Amino acid sequence: MMTFQTVRKSMLLLIASLFIGTMTACSQGSSLIKSVQPSEHAEPHEEIFTVVETPPSFPGGMDRFSDYIHQNLRYPADAIKNKVEGRVFVSFLVMYNGRLQDVTVLRGYGYGMNEEAVRLVQSMPSWIPGKQAGRPVNVKYNVVIPFELSSVK
Repeated sequence: MMTFQTVRKSMLLLIASLFIGTMTACSQGSSLIKSVQPSEHAEPHEEIFTVVETPPSFPGGMDRFSDYIHQNLRYPADAIKNKVEGRVFVSFLVMYNGRLQDVTVLRGYGYGMNEEAVRLVQSMPSWIPGKQAGRPVNVKYNVVIPFELSSVK
């Protein structure tokens, strides 16, 4: 059974991820479907989208994503020592085959939290790829990795 805190964290994570995805799409232009690297000569699997008809997803959905974060996050000792909490914003590509690559920190805190967020995303299983016009495509995706001292075991 999920506690109120777990449900709250899952909802905040989902809302933040959706907000970041929307902000990324809006900053790219007014088109609802936008490619980061539009090219007439690009192969279908070379083009990178920011918004697609069917966005990529973690296997099992956002609840499983939240569970994965809470079970696999290693809170850095330096952050614990300095009592640092916060959210690290991470960007990555979900490739047409579901593999994740080009993991980068958009906004972080230091104290080892940025490196841990990157490690955590890089260690994730393959995602369900996003789709455009019914075919799997590469999608730039953003997530928030929460660091909360209350979760330290």
